[in-house]
Amino acid sequence: MQRQRTDATGTLATGIVRFSQDGHWDQDVHQLLRHARREAVVAVSNPTHSTDHLRLGQVVVDDLLAAGKEVRLLYSPDYLESRDRQPLLRQSSLGAQIRVTDNDFHNVLILDRTVAVLWSGAGADHPYAYLVREPALLRALHQFALLSWQSGHGLPSRIDSGPVELNVTARAVLNTLNLGLIDETAARRLGMSLRTYRRHIADLMTRLEVRSRFQIGVRAAQLGLLDPP
Repeated sequence: MQRQRTDATGTLATGIVRFSQDGHWDQDVHQLLRHARREAVVAVSNPTHSTDHLRLGQVVVDDLLAAGKEVRLLYSPDYLESRDRQPLLRQSSLGAQIRVTDNDFHNVLILDRTVAVLWSGAGADHPYAYLVREPALLRALHQFALLSWQSGHGLPSRIDSGPVELNVTARAVLNTLNLGLIDETAARRLGMSLRTYRRHIADLMTRLEVRSRFQIGVRAAQLGLLDPP
């Protein structure tokens, strides 16, 4: 592994260096963020539990946006479920390009395609954070991060739309899904055609902003929409 140091101007030598997450590496990373010249790509799949890390990240992203830098933010659904919505809404209104994806990706920050930081999230057996400036690895990281970002969808409207409310029919369809009934049986039980039943399922996916029947159940449970057994 190559190691690197900064000179008096903060310029990094080519290489890779490992930070200890027991120290103040997050403050060092956020200091790097402040020196972004054009763009920052931030992908957070499995966030740390550090409140200081979260607070500093919000402040620095706000500063980048205020300075007119291009900022792309990629988050996992778990990240959205565990974070305060207001900073995300503010950053979106300031011009941050925010997307959400269910695809697997790694925690990474890339600045101006010249330096990157990879770090582990909460629950990692061996926490780590790497500072990277090796050109070939940077190109690969940047390409993968952008492909992941492009595969995502926009910031869910449920963030600022309040509680999800379902009518009686939608709740009945939701509960048949929760029971694991096949479509034909569920449609007969609800007294509707198979086509109508499946249209209600598609409507539920739209309302809950998910892409599969399994995700309908997960999201409905999170929102407390399922009837008790």
